[in-house]
Amino acid sequence: MADEPAVQAKPVRRRRFDPNRRRRIAEAAIQVIGERGVEGLTHRAVAEAADVPIAGTTYHYKDKEDLLQAALEICVADYAAIMAAIPASHPDLTIADVIDQTADALIGCFTTERTITTVQLELYVAAIRRPTLRPIADRFIGATRTMYAHYTDQLTATLLADTAQGITLRGMATTEPPTRDQIRDLLLRCLPR
Repeated sequence: MADEPAVQAKPVRRRRFDPNRRRRIAEAAIQVIGERGVEGLTHRAVAEAADVPIAGTTYHYKDKEDLLQAALEICVADYAAIMAAIPASHPDLTIADVIDQTADALIGCFTTERTITTVQLELYVAAIRRPTLRPIADRFIGATRTMYAHYTDQLTATLLADTAQGITLRGMATTEPPTRDQIRDLLLRCLPR
């Protein structure tokens, strides 16, 4: 018998420990929601976006609800940090100044920040049908109310936050979002006279 070439075994590829894998998967869920909506969120889509095996997503998140909750937690934490930074870095602004900043930020929601705003609103609206997400969704509006309350009374802060939320939703869902001046005028009407 002729000498047969030795079959070389494929080297075993060991996975490197990735301490950020869970967060990376949750961030990939945000990306998938941005591209496909909440209904397009699957473990397979998230695994592809995170560049991990599907077993990695199911290991960390048992079902779609877990993925949604993780994505919402990241979105609300990021948003709350932005809201907290406003009074922390600009404690002496007037409420009119804050309204000007809000109008600018909402224009950004309709343009340059449209993708993340869409994801935030999709996840926020998901709480309508998923009661387990409601405490997290409460933190979205709570972060806005807390920011406004630094500059005005609690009732006015609540009215401003709820109005800004409605303007954001309308601006994202309609063919013609409101202009900066329209946003500013609506928010100024919330102030006590």
